[in-house]
Amino acid sequence: MKAAWYERTGPARDVLRVGEIDEPRPGSGEVLVRVRAHGVNPTDCKRRAGRRGPLPYPRIIPGYDAAGEIVAVGEGVRERQVGERVWLFECAHRKWDGAAAEFVRVPESRALPLPDHVSFGEGACLGVPAITACHALRLAAPRPGEWVLITGAAGAVGNYAVQLARFMGARVIGVVRGSKEREEDALRAGAEAVINTDRENLATRVLEIAGRAGVRGMVDVDLGAHLEIAWRLVALNGTIAYYGTASDPRAAADWYKYMYRNIRIWGVAIFEVPEEAKLRARNTVQQALEAGALRHRIDSRFPLEEIAAAHERQESGHPRGKIILEID
Repeated sequence: MKAAWYERTGPARDVLRVGEIDEPRPGSGEVLVRVRAHGVNPTDCKRRAGRRGPLPYPRIIPGYDAAGEIVAVGEGVRERQVGERVWLFECAHRKWDGAAAEFVRVPESRALPLPDHVSFGEGACLGVPAITACHALRLAAPRPGEWVLITGAAGAVGNYAVQLARFMGARVIGVVRGSKEREEDALRAGAEAVINTDRENLATRVLEIAGRAGVRGMVDVDLGAHLEIAWRLVALNGTIAYYGTASDPRAAADWYKYMYRNIRIWGVAIFEVPEEAKLRARNTVQQALEAGALRHRIDSRFPLEEIAAAHERQESGHPRGKIILEID
């Protein structure tokens, strides 16, 4: 089969190769999927660049997220059908062979039915961003009608978080930076109010919109940027679920302010989330997908042979949506 791989870490064009390798076979409890689209994630690039430590295997086919058709099933798989359209997550989790290939084997639990109204490219957008967003929302736990604050609302995770929060019945304040287009992305996702922190004061606007008590929950892409004020934005006994802190990985805070407001702060590293919680998030994403409640943003498309360019586009920091590798 055709696949992309690397055998050392480094810049995309230096280490990524495309060629022919043996087609995998599904093991017990696994399905084999003909990949039609693979969605590139930042974690694919960080792993390839060496920012996740040394290579755990001699060769790595990158790619956590994909969509395609089941072509074979392993021993013990009873409920899946050859030919079934599926979207996949965690294709490269704790194994060397991921989704940047014509075929990929995954545990049955990592392959979900892809509704007919969703294209393979759109299905490949889900995975890491949507399940991360959903788990973070479940931790933040806004009840129907309550406000939830979502930073990075134009980003891959944040945009799905806005949509899933609305699906759960919450009211959303979306936070963005930069262009008017990013504000529009958050509004199209379902944010009831959008704050652009390049032009507006975050604390002032949140309390104007949600009231002086603050929001029930906060889903945060950059905890280090917000620790100084987040204690005031989140209500008593509220929760902050964060999945990044890029601006200040060693951020300090006035922790008494959080303690006396009983605010919980949860880190979200989706690959390490307990299996039961991960599957609950997966199920909610599937329900929203089948209900037609999710819109999927595709930034750009590349053939598998141009995987280096796709990784470079992801690393540029400017994608508006998922970068898709189309695999013929």
